[in-house]
Amino acid sequence: MKEECQRALERVYLFLDGELLSSEERVEIRAHLEACRPCFERYGLEEVVTGLVARLRHAHRCPEHVRVRITSLLQ
Repeated sequence: MKEECQRALERVYLFLDGELLSSEERVEIRAHLEACRPCFERYGLEEVVTGLVARLRHAHRCPEHVRVRITSLLQ
């Protein structure tokens, strides 16, 4: 993965986790996602997974083997 992509995706994860980003950082991330299709597609998947996990977080305890498998797939 390109260094530029890595930096952009690291900040996207901060955004998805509810961290505050400056408006300049948001503009940079959006510009990168618009120009880089692979990152855009990855961001879309991560957003869906993060939302699903957040909704289900308190509903049921995830078995350890499932959590490990999901973590490995996302990396």
